Amino acid sequence: MKRFVVVLSLQMAFFLSTAFGSFPATSAVAEEHGGGPGKKIHASTVDGYGFDYTLYGFPERNTHHLMVSITGPDGKPVDAGKVGFLVTGPDGGKQKVIAMGMESAYGADIKLQMQGVYTIKVKAIVGDKKLFDRFEYEVK
Repeated sequence: MKRFVVVLSLQMAFFLSTAFGSFPATSAVAEEHGGGPGKKIHASTVDGYGFDYTLYGFPERNTHHLMVSITGPDGKPVDAGKVGFLVTGPDGGKQKVIAMGMESAYGADIKLQMQGVYTIKVKAIVGDKKLFDRFEYEVK
């Protein structure tokens, strides 16, 4: 029975490290995604909260990973919130995704398959406060 528990624990640790361990907002991990650091695509302030957006490309999976780091009015990272993205493509197609909380950031996979301007709307819930941000990103 002990062997079963040990094997199961090792399998879970491996799964979690491969599923979630590859997305923290650090440059060392960024190199694992797309061969280098992500591209800073936008920064804004909403009600005193700072939003910094980074985009990572994954050509082998034909997808991108959008991350937002949020800092509170006190300058400290916000890591106990919920974040969602609504991405509208140049053709009007929409993607609605819930971001996964990571080490001082929130991220989700999105598709940016065609050239043109994408509108990215963000909703963040921090405590009892709802924060909304919006910006455009052009794929060339």
